[in-house]
Formats: sequence, structure tokens, C-alpha cells
Amino acid sequence: MTEFTKYLSLKLDTAKENLYVISDETGKRELHSYNIKDKSYVKVSAEQENVKNYWFEDDGLLIATDLNGNEREQLTHFKGAEMKQLTADDDYYHHYGVHMDGRFIFLRHHKEGKTFEMMDYESGQQTVLKSFETPSSIIGKFDENHILMSQDVNNLDKKVFLYNIKTDELTDTKLPAGRFGNYRSLNDSEALFTSDYLEGHLNLYKLNKDTFEFKKLTYFKWDIQKVLVLEDKNTVIFEVNKKGFSKLFKYNVQDDLLETLDFFSEGVVHSLVNSGDTLYALYSDMSTPHAIYEFNLTDSSTEKLFGNDKIDTVINTVYSTYPSFDGLDVPYYLYQQSTQAPTAIHVHGGPESQARPEFNELYYKLYKEGYQIAVPNIRGSTGYSKFYIGLDNQEKRIDAARDVVRLREHLINNHQSDKDNIFIMGRSYGGFMTLLLITQFPKLWKGAVDIVGISHFTTLLSNTPAWRREQRSYEYGFIGEHDEFMQCIAPLNNTQRIRCPLRIFHSHNDVRVPYSESVQMYEKMKEENKDVELTAYENEGHQYLYTENQDDMNTKVIEFFNEQINK
Repeated sequence: MTEFTKYLSLKLDTAKENLYVISDETGKRELHSYNIKDKSYVKVSAEQENVKNYWFEDDGLLIATDLNGNEREQLTHFKGAEMKQLTADDDYYHHYGVHMDGRFIFLRHHKEGKTFEMMDYESGQQTVLKSFETPSSIIGKFDENHILMSQDVNNLDKKVFLYNIKTDELTDTKLPAGRFGNYRSLNDSEALFTSDYLEGHLNLYKLNKDTFEFKKLTYFKWDIQKVLVLEDKNTVIFEVNKKGFSKLFKYNVQDDLLETLDFFSEGVVHSLVNSGDTLYALYSDMSTPHAIYEFNLTDSSTEKLFGNDKIDTVINTVYSTYPSFDGLDVPYYLYQQSTQAPTAIHVHGGPESQARPEFNELYYKLYKEGYQIAVPNIRGSTGYSKFYIGLDNQEKRIDAARDVVRLREHLINNHQSDKDNIFIMGRSYGGFMTLLLITQFPKLWKGAVDIVGISHFTTLLSNTPAWRREQRSYEYGFIGEHDEFMQCIAPLNNTQRIRCPLRIFHSHNDVRVPYSESVQMYEKMKEENKDVELTAYENEGHQYLYTENQDDMNTKVIEFFNEQINK
């Protein structure tokens, strides 16, 4: 059984009286509220499906849900006893944007198409305002007539545009292509945002809203991720992702003064909101389950409001780096045992993502069973500069696998990992990396677990919707250009080399990595009489949201590892 509740998306309502959070304590993801004054905690949503996101709009609550994890979110607005179903077409993805001039404006695109449509919902009617042939996103309201939006240039960079809702005009802001986020308006003429303009880290910039000239305000060698502007429109609270760990800072825009806040810094701030001088943070670390805390900016006091209890096990955690085959320093987190131990290496997905020192129930349960768990951020991960992100692109893919091989050696030589009992596992792209490692370096692994992983880049791209295909090709390779390499490294083409047992987990509604990627790997290995099993969940997508399925997978993974150890 799941021992811990997962909390996500902490927000404060417009009256600043209630904290809202998505949690899975009922067995699926539902919306709950916590009254700051009387400490009452109640379930708010009554949706059949999982709540994926929510917003406070038009004096009400807008909720996004999807069907069995298919990511085609449907939008419903609740205002008192009134309910408006903004969208109800499961053939479309819907991405909420803004509420302006009495209108809900959002983007949609067909599940098989590549055209993005800007939609206007007003008085029960949907209208297409404009169409785009490039993946697009609504950033937010710019002024009374304009929406700030972005369009993808590649898998990382975006161009920023202004869309006039009155004249239907789209204007290029002339801002450089790059990563762009955390847009926060200060006044009619100034705003803040984060980007990696000028160098490879996400820093804070000030924008002139009239000329679109910008000025760099901070010079961190790490990424700024979350940004709050307090009510005075001058004080900014932001989170710096330093080596994966959240560090909170207070910044005075006018005086250019930076101050470190004395909040927890050994884990991850998942969400951050404020009311005046009070911050509310959703936080966890490697040995502390998710909970919501109140932090007073005046006296730096911290109080836990609600969330999981502390764990009953002492976990020894380590953050370090190791030199890879070419001298590159690769960071990793380790749940370390005190004596020689079997070890699981877990590779994160993305690959433009980052493993961070947050609480993970599977790692916790494996640790209690006596395993060490190593979680690397191999080349291609975010959080360590744009240069690091690009080190695994296309034909450099095998270099990332060599990072994991070197981690295995490092753990044996430095952390008492039992060389005969090292497992490899990963999710999504990490699942691909798992399959790549057991086919390219087959003698190294006691067993392997592939969760919603890719078995062949060519079949993945061929079965990926058009709107996503080009974006993924910048990372994995282009059909017609990189065919020989993709065929060469494809785990599906090298199953005869596998020497360890493999357990595969997938789901029927995965729109990012099709279920067929796991089926073809499973069937090929069965034909070769390999030790392989496939578990597939009918009501999940790329992420597993139902705790029943999470429990089932975690239990099977632990039982599989234990069975192999005892052979």
C-alpha cells in the first residue's frame, strides 16, 4: 500500500484565505483546500477523472481533467452553483491560457494534427481566433489588448510574440530565441522574466514592455525556476536550482539587493506562493515526504501546516559527482547503505529533465529492503547549463550510456556497491537508456526495469503525432538523416545480446511513448526465449496517477529485485 500522499500544484485563492493543492490521498489526484485561519482541510473536486491542473478565474475555479491519462485535458469552470463545460472534445488537447474581457482564451490542437488553434470561449460558444503551424503556448496577459505567447524553435528554444485579441495581429517581439519563462508584470512599462539569453543558465531579466529591450539582473551559474513578485511590485522571491537543491532568495529590483532566505535547502521546493510577507511552500527532500510549510519573511520562522509525517527510517543521503569516460563531471544522488549492498541505478526521463533530491516512495521502500539507489543526471539533463543539455543529442546518444557505465564503476570502487548485484532501471527516456545499456553493455546488470520506455527511435518518431515529431527529432535524430545510427543503437534490433532478466511496465493511453514500443520489445524477447515480463495499465498514460497502479508497480519491482538477489 502507498504510505505517503503525493502533493502537487500548491496555489492560493484570490481572497488569500485558502491554500489549494492537488493530492492523491483518495487513490487518484483530486483538488483539496486548506483554510489558513481555521486549519480545515476538505476535498473540493468531484471529478471522475484525475485533476491535472486548476486556475482561479472569473470569480470561480477552472479545473482541467483528462481521460485515463491521455493528456487531452478538458476544461470546466465552476462559479457558485454554476458549471460551464468549456471543452468536451476528447480528440483535442486543450492548453488553458488567460481570462480577458469576459472571455476564456486557450489553445487546442488535434491529437493527430500539427495545427495549434487559439480559441475564444464566450457565452457558451467557442470561436477560433487564429491558427498556428508551430507548437505554441500562451504565456499570459500582456495588457488589456494583448496576449504574450511563444512558439517553439526547437526542443528547447522559443520565440516570443504579442497577439492582439482585438485586431487578430501577431507581432514578433524581436526577443532572441531561447528558453523563456516566469513572466511577471511589474507595472504598465516593466516586467520580469527568466531566460538563458547571453549564456546558458536561466537568470532573471527586466523587460521594457514598450521597446522590448531587456536587462540582465542576476548572474547565477545555476537556473532560476520559480519567481514571485510581492504586492509592492519591487520585492521578488525566487528559487535557484543549485545542483538540484532549492535555494530561496529575496531580491529588491529597485536597489539591486539580493538576500538569501533561511528556508530548507536540502531538498526541493515544488510550489511556492505568498500572501504579503508570508510564503507557503510545498517541500520534500530525499528523506522527508511532501508537506506544506509556512515561512515568515519578517522573522524567518518556519511552520509545517499539513502533509505527510516524518519517515521512521534514517536514510544516509549523498550528493556528489564522478568523472565520466571523457573527464566530464556527472552529478548524482545516492541513498547510501553502510555496508556492501545491492544497488539500483535509476535514469530519469526527458532527457531534457533533471533528477532532484525530492522524496520518492519507491526509493524509500528499496532502501528499507537493503538496496542502495543511485540517481544520476547524465549528460543531456537540464539544470547544469545549456551546453550540458546538448551533450547527448542525436549521434552523441551512446556517450550518455557510457556515463551510466562509469557510475557503476564509481559505485563499486567508492560506495560498496556489490558488483554482482547492480540493477538498471529508468522511466520514459530513462527506459530507453535502460534498454540501451542492457543491449550495448549486457554483462554489467543483474536485472533491468523499463518503465514506459522507447525501444526504437524510428518507430517512436513514426508513431508520434506530427506536432511532437519535429521537436523530438532535434533530440533523438531525424528520419531520413540519422537512420543508420538509429537502427544501429535500437534496443529492438539488439535483443539477442541481452543477458539479464527484464521487467517492462507501460500503459495503454501513453501519448508520449506509444504502448507499441514496449509490446514490440516484449514480443521480440519472448521469441528469443528471454526472461521478460510486461505489465500494462489500462487507465493510465505516460505518468501513473492512480495509487493502486503505483503500488502494483512498486511491489513488482521490489519483488523482482529480491528474486534476482536470491538466485
